[in-house]
Amino acid sequence: MDPKEIMKSLQAPFLPDEIEWRVGSTNGDKSKGIALAYVTNRAIQNRLDDVFGVFGWKNEYREWKGSSQLCGISVKIDGEWITKWDGADDSNMEAVKGGLSDAMKRAAYQWGIGRYLYKLENVWVKINPAGKSYKLAEEPQLPDWALPEGFSYRTKSVNKNTKPPEEPQETKPESNTSSPNNENKTPTSMLISEAQVKYSHRIKDEKKISEEDFRLMIRQVSSGKESIKELTKKEASTLINQLNDYPAGA
Repeated sequence: MDPKEIMKSLQAPFLPDEIEWRVGSTNGDKSKGIALAYVTNRAIQNRLDDVFGVFGWKNEYREWKGSSQLCGISVKIDGEWITKWDGADDSNMEAVKGGLSDAMKRAAYQWGIGRYLYKLENVWVKINPAGKSYKLAEEPQLPDWALPEGFSYRTKSVNKNTKPPEEPQETKPESNTSSPNNENKTPTSMLISEAQVKYSHRIKDEKKISEEDFRLMIRQVSSGKESIKELTKKEASTLINQLNDYPAGA
């Protein structure tokens, strides 16, 4: 797997619903705070699944200085496990659980996952009291450069803003299952990544899997799709797992 392709896939922007926001610094009267963006742990796990396969990565935790947690995220490259570590203190809410979650986020940043969020400009938004802390009254929108290619807030399927009434009608043709090419309507953001394509072919070649068996495996994980480039990221992850389990030289 090409290291440049791996990093490109890991560093790709996330959808807005895969981002969570917290309050950073607050103003004097506690009416506004700086909105800080973080990638959710679930989105991090999905990204690692997409790039390395379910069995191609792992994480582990260690206690550090009493009230802090260290998380190490390991990925398997060329048969070797490589680990990067980072840590976080216990959080104010759900102390240890929050600390574990934050430690994994920071370890993910070591791999480039969500690191682009550090480049966001500080945005002041209204805040509301939440126990001993504060929460954002509303979440800011991300700039275009921090969004997946082709994504638009206007056409987001789940949006707090009111959608134009004609948009649901425009998407109806894509749900027509009678079209033989309906699988090609899958949003680009959900399709297999270049890193997954190259990694799949690499395993295929290393294990000397025939083209016929390779195409059969593609059809099995996708209910009939003929080309690997038509697979969704989830289907591609399943394919990679099956390729890794395939006996070499069988």
